[in-house]
Amino acid sequence: MKKYIYLLTLSLIFFSCDERLDLNPYGSTGAEVALVTPADFENAINGMYTQMESANYYGANFMSFPDVLTDNLIYNPDGRQTQRVTYEWRYNANATQGAFMAQAYRVIQQANFILENIDRLEEGSQKNNIRAQALAGRALSHFNLCNLFGKIPTQSADAGSALGMPYLTSSDIRQTPARNTVSEVYDNIITDLQTAANQISSENGIERFNRNAVYGLLSRVHLYAGNMPDVVTAANQVTASVSTTANFPGIWDDSSDDGVLFELKNFDADTNVSTGVPYSQTLTDGIYSEYVVEFGLNNLYQPSDIRRFAYIDTSPFGSTGIYNHVAKYLSSSVNTGSGVVDSKVIRAAEVQLNKAEALASMTGQDGAALAALDLVRSNRYAGFVSGGETGQALKDAIQLERRLELAFEGHRFFDIKRQGLSINRTNAGEFFDGTGTPPLFLTLTASDHRFQLPIPKSEIDVNPNMEQNPGY
Repeated sequence: MKKYIYLLTLSLIFFSCDERLDLNPYGSTGAEVALVTPADFENAINGMYTQMESANYYGANFMSFPDVLTDNLIYNPDGRQTQRVTYEWRYNANATQGAFMAQAYRVIQQANFILENIDRLEEGSQKNNIRAQALAGRALSHFNLCNLFGKIPTQSADAGSALGMPYLTSSDIRQTPARNTVSEVYDNIITDLQTAANQISSENGIERFNRNAVYGLLSRVHLYAGNMPDVVTAANQVTASVSTTANFPGIWDDSSDDGVLFELKNFDADTNVSTGVPYSQTLTDGIYSEYVVEFGLNNLYQPSDIRRFAYIDTSPFGSTGIYNHVAKYLSSSVNTGSGVVDSKVIRAAEVQLNKAEALASMTGQDGAALAALDLVRSNRYAGFVSGGETGQALKDAIQLERRLELAFEGHRFFDIKRQGLSINRTNAGEFFDGTGTPPLFLTLTASDHRFQLPIPKSEIDVNPNMEQNPGY
């Protein structure tokens, strides 16, 4: 991490969407030069969002590899071979998600720098709002890091005391922190998000952290932590509605933001980030896919399900064959370029599914859980009639809907992991009818050490206090 934080100081990190501060980089002349006026702090916050939209984070990588790791996708042998080591679970300390780790800690570094200097601003709503956004950015990045490189609290009985990731509250590039436990990391995440929720402006739009987004993220964090009553409490604070059937397809080409709580804007001219490219690209011969929709998952989308048409494009690529392409990020109605779309970080539908899962785990709450589930289903299926599920059938229906709704948004690996389940792929191949080349690696058992990705060797080398995960 010392290495990754040091990299941040070598470049100017204060970028807004259309301007860059004319300042020396942090670390060269001190904070008194970098952050002085309210405008400086606003630009610094915009810089945090720019770091989050990097191709190594929400701008591409983090929206794809948590699905690549699982049973949602099939590797296409005719693709570019990207993320194949990840797909085949062959990662090691020299080949891991180090670029993501570096980028997440850049976001944390930026947030901490803002928080360390926030008292230069006068007391008031602007100061509170900037502080809240920085806290939320710090919390979300630590959450993502811990879930990937550490355990998730509900994953196993020993998860809370297992190795998490260092929870950094300082921007000092000289620090060589040890890893906090998973419980310690989650406690800090919840504290930061709760403080953010109490201070954030109600006027923030969806392109930055806002009240709905922070409470939505709290519902996700509490779900992963197993704090089921707190999931419901947080979800009930979210006032945004689930996107309607009519508006839903427009979410994915940026012509609608219905039901989106927080998204990272993709300004192609500024960032050259293509969120959808890790999945597929549009070429003259058709859609060229790195990974295609797994045959079994494709068949779970019913003909009456709007997501079947919003998420999947069944079409040929040249003469190589017909595929079930991931169409979720193919193109934008606003930007030009293949895959140049906004990154949706959290949506109202997920919050309702979080709430439904939490309620279904609580005695006597099946009716309320079904109501939350049906808020999503009634806006996805034409002519929907509730199944009236209870008990285990209700829990299964919630998990099915979660998989269908959040596919290709970077959730599947963590949903499997937090429930202590195994990853089980089928023998289906890459073509639309399940023929083709089946995966070489079909099963990752729940107890396998590879559910915790290895810490990069380069990080171990520069930080004597950084402990490697077991098994590597």
